[in-house]
Amino acid sequence: MPERRSRSKGSASTTKRVVLAVSAGPLSFNSVVGMTTTQLEPATFLEPVLTPAPAARILPRLVADSRYVLTGLPLAVAAILVPVTGLAIGLGLAVLWVGVPIMMFALMQARGFAAAERERIAEVLGHEIQSPSYRTVEASRLPAKLIAVLIDAQTWRDVAHATVRWIPSTISFSLVATWWAAVIGGLSWGLWGWALPSDDIELPELFGFGDAYLTNVVFNGALALVFALTLPVVARKAALFEARFAAKLLAAH
Repeated sequence: MPERRSRSKGSASTTKRVVLAVSAGPLSFNSVVGMTTTQLEPATFLEPVLTPAPAARILPRLVADSRYVLTGLPLAVAAILVPVTGLAIGLGLAVLWVGVPIMMFALMQARGFAAAERERIAEVLGHEIQSPSYRTVEASRLPAKLIAVLIDAQTWRDVAHATVRWIPSTISFSLVATWWAAVIGGLSWGLWGWALPSDDIELPELFGFGDAYLTNVVFNGALALVFALTLPVVARKAALFEARFAAKLLAAH
């Protein structure tokens, strides 16, 4: 009797065994006893978060900041030549009415430079700069349109930015251009340093390292490395300085 009970128990456990069928889709549990199939949706696994390498994060930011700063000074010069100079000429000729369309053209150009700068600083600041609402008039006559532009406060802020933007642009441009020149010039000194006059005193000699050509190459390369490591910070600070100055005048108030 004990043997029959043990054999029956083993038979029952065999009968109730569950067979797992694993497929590429949902998991299937097939039961022999009930002849039923239970579908289980696959578990959702957390995908690993990929962190970009430091170079992949720093280089795009450095390129964007350097592009913004190095193109800012030429745009500042163009802003002085076109809207500011045009406005001065238009004011001088306004008594003859010849200056009226010139003034209108200059003020519209100031608005255009301001709109372009808003798009440029949005990339630096990381958010869109809201465009202001300019005063408009439905009249078709030129004097009425000119008066509407002349009494518009944002238009004069655009003119003010076009007039003085060369100040922060010059400061930022000087810093970033100097750092880039030091990096490029120092790393490539070995290619062109031999062409310098032999009677010149180089920096290594002033610091007491001697005047050997290899010494100059190593010294300038090390100096260029220092400038390269600090270049992203300098470019970022210079770009923020220029962009925040522009945002104070050009953003909607």
